[in-house]
Amino acid sequence: MPRHGGNSALVARIDRLEELLRQSVSSAVSEPRKLHTELDLEPELEPEQAVDLLSPESTLHQSATTWSSTQSDASPTQPHSSMPPVGVIIRSKSGHERFEPASSQWSPVIQNSPVVIGVKTNIDENISGSMPFSMNSSNTTDLLELLPPASYCEQLKNLYFDTFAPLFHILHDPTFEMDYLRFQSDPEKVSLPWLALLFAILSIAVIALPQDSPLLRELGKRNSVLDNMSLLSSRYRGGVMKCLEADHYLWRHNLNTLQALVILIYGINHTHGQSWALLGAARNIALSLGCHVEPTIFQIEPISVEERRRCWAGLRMLYTIQNTTLGILDATPIPSTVNPPLDINDNELVVGYQIPESRNGPTQMSYLLLKFDLYDLCTRICSQVFETSRTLTYDKVQALDAEISAMREKLNYKYLFDVSIAAHHSVQLNILFGYTHQLTLLLHRPVLRQGATGYSLEDWLSSQIKCIESSKELLGIHRVLHEDPSFYPYQWYNRGLGSFHAFHAAVCLAHICMSGKNLDPPTKTSFQKLVRDSLHVFRYFTETGISAICNKATPVMEKLLVIMNPQDTRDSSARRESTCHHSDSSYENDTELFDEYIENLAPQQWLSPSNMGWEGWATILEHGSMENVF
Repeated sequence: MPRHGGNSALVARIDRLEELLRQSVSSAVSEPRKLHTELDLEPELEPEQAVDLLSPESTLHQSATTWSSTQSDASPTQPHSSMPPVGVIIRSKSGHERFEPASSQWSPVIQNSPVVIGVKTNIDENISGSMPFSMNSSNTTDLLELLPPASYCEQLKNLYFDTFAPLFHILHDPTFEMDYLRFQSDPEKVSLPWLALLFAILSIAVIALPQDSPLLRELGKRNSVLDNMSLLSSRYRGGVMKCLEADHYLWRHNLNTLQALVILIYGINHTHGQSWALLGAARNIALSLGCHVEPTIFQIEPISVEERRRCWAGLRMLYTIQNTTLGILDATPIPSTVNPPLDINDNELVVGYQIPESRNGPTQMSYLLLKFDLYDLCTRICSQVFETSRTLTYDKVQALDAEISAMREKLNYKYLFDVSIAAHHSVQLNILFGYTHQLTLLLHRPVLRQGATGYSLEDWLSSQIKCIESSKELLGIHRVLHEDPSFYPYQWYNRGLGSFHAFHAAVCLAHICMSGKNLDPPTKTSFQKLVRDSLHVFRYFTETGISAICNKATPVMEKLLVIMNPQDTRDSSARRESTCHHSDSSYENDTELFDEYIENLAPQQWLSPSNMGWEGWATILEHGSMENVF
């Protein structure tokens, strides 16, 4: 017979254990900072604040880029209002890792001890828990055969660290170099996640190769530069995924796994590919690794702390980029306690190093951190400009414009003390300044629309001046990056996003030339010269066949140049090469047509090349009509 008295005691004990569990989890959530000792490297930190990794839906309503977002910004009904719980990093004998939150641990509760934090090592993997995934692995030798010859591999690796790492500094360069030396001495012992990372680096480095590079011809063996770049990028991206699949990345991973995915996605974005699903997988792997938790909690070495922060920052930046190009796909924000990466150079990542209060020039991380500031400002501008239910007051326009000016001052202060004048620092400054001018156009061009209401003539003229100045600067930056030999390794940027921003500037000048106020003939002539000079750069990239943006934008710019001054015979080639052939009597109709089309372009289309309605431009050029365009 059951003993009812014994059952009551058991129930009481279970209730007591549940209460202890609730208390432990509550303590872990509310006081995570009391559970660890800060590394000497860390500066004094402010109280932790939650940072959300936002979806496209929320980008225009709440900043997805600022590191200072607070929990109060979120809706009180959202379930993510609390901080991520602390826990431990479980590191297996194979080198794979996973984050185990404190709330999933029974042993500390049973032992009536504080929540365990830090890293547990040499834990056996739960192979049976891998189902339904297969344990069959590809042969490492077969994967190594996908690499280019050693000399070419070295060349591509160096090209990545010279041209891409300064703009997307996710890795700790000295650590990778040491790993690369070990790989060279004994390739067969390489870990699959690290090999995937190497393939990711090769896949993105290919697009920065000069057009006359013998490496392109010898490895690609195709007739055109574009075909060779596409072939090699696809080959090495395939190598990334083969290595990850051989390592069973869907259920076991480490930081190299995440680094490989982040760099892979960054490269896909710069070739205008689709990577949303892959980015979602990378985000979930980051959560599995605990990268959303401030890494100093785990009491790990400074380099590992920064590698985790940089990976999380890279993910957030990729999400911000995707937020500007995609619709509502995932409305679930992610709580995070991660601090931003330190504004520090790789060789300064040692215990006890004190971050200086001021520096003469930027660090390896400065560019990435400044981009977050710019994306944050872009979000605030877009949330105001894209709001269709009300007209943006000019006081607000001026306030946002003042923020752009303050950002330029910040850039000047950061970079003008750089006595080295390194090429990559000059590129960084040009790109950052170009982005501020792009923001100026996004902010002020809607004021110039003929149907815009609530603005005085003085407001209109002020915004017109702002647009003219920023358009000139964007076209100048585009031309300098193309003509200066020291910037040749960065043509992958200039023929992509740089050309799109220059196209925006050219269209803006053409629009002002057609419908602007208080413009004298010499001013209009100067606009025509700027667009004509820029057109030479666009034609160059079009002739090479490696710029999809220039292929689409060049015919539009040729037509706009003709419309800006139909009597100008100095650029007869523009009229001859334009895809729309009309008699001189039709220029007035063309002017009205293009002016109306530009007027009706939604400002969202200027956020990225993927947003632009290129089909509409093509329809106008082909048919000379806006029928079925909108």
